[in-house]
Amino acid sequence: RYSGLKHFSRLLRKAQHWKLMALLHYYRLADLHLSPALVKQAADLGFTLLNSELCFNIQSTSTLDAVEIKKLEYLLSETFEPQKFGPSTFFSGNAVLEVGPRQQFTSAWSTNAVSICHSIDIPKVVRIEKTRRYQVQPMTPHASMSMLSQLVHDRMTECVYPNGISTFQQHRKPESWSTVPVMAKGRKALED
Repeated sequence: RYSGLKHFSRLLRKAQHWKLMALLHYYRLADLHLSPALVKQAADLGFTLLNSELCFNIQSTSTLDAVEIKKLEYLLSETFEPQKFGPSTFFSGNAVLEVGPRQQFTSAWSTNAVSICHSIDIPKVVRIEKTRRYQVQPMTPHASMSMLSQLVHDRMTECVYPNGISTFQQHRKPESWSTVPVMAKGRKALED
């Protein structure tokens, strides 16, 4: 038991000395914007969904070499459609809505992806988070991106990234909270 604690302490000291590199980004076109239900709901809010893509935000302890990059690209690209994958976005112009897991928590998808990277000898990768990006066009001046964002993400576990993810070290300030006097005011307290 003591040796396990000693091993954990050594790993923790080692992790504190890691100099994490700037995030590496890869993009893959997706068909998320083609969902008939989402298209209709977006239109009701005053938006046309033009395109969608996934963004893979990759954090490593140091720069990946050419062999590691090739392995990583193989893992993340679509096997039968390599032209739909690349190191830069496929979007140009128009508004972009990007949503993904909250930075404060490492997602289960990331844990599995990092495990796969380590098993194919890319140990420098310490986190990969996948975000969804929608290229949209407002059809009315009153179209609200915040209303549209509510259609495409779970507010409890995900958030909107207006400028994408540049680091996993930034954390948003928690939203303020207040007490709702349900016992004193009943249903009216919830409606106010």
